Amino acid sequence: LVEEADYKSTTELFSKKGDDKSLDNFIPKSESDFVEYAELISHKLRPYEAVMRLSLTSLKAADVKDIASSVTAIANEKLKAEKE
Repeated sequence: LVEEADYKSTTELFSKKGDDKSLDNFIPKSESDFVEYAELISHKLRPYEAVMRLSLTSLKAADVKDIASSVTAIANEKLKAEKE
């Protein structure tokens, strides 16, 4: 049942939906395209925190630390913007 639920979640995450921009049909080329692509990815991944945790377990500590540093930098920027 867990594998079936994981498969369903994965297919929903990466499925095609009409002619809208999706992870399947959007190929970023410019910096603004990559920003938009990152936004598409973030919207898809927000509900999958558990998947993200599991995907980090196979990484080396240094790689996870790099990711954590990036996330911390983003959090600090957001806190600064909220204070202003």
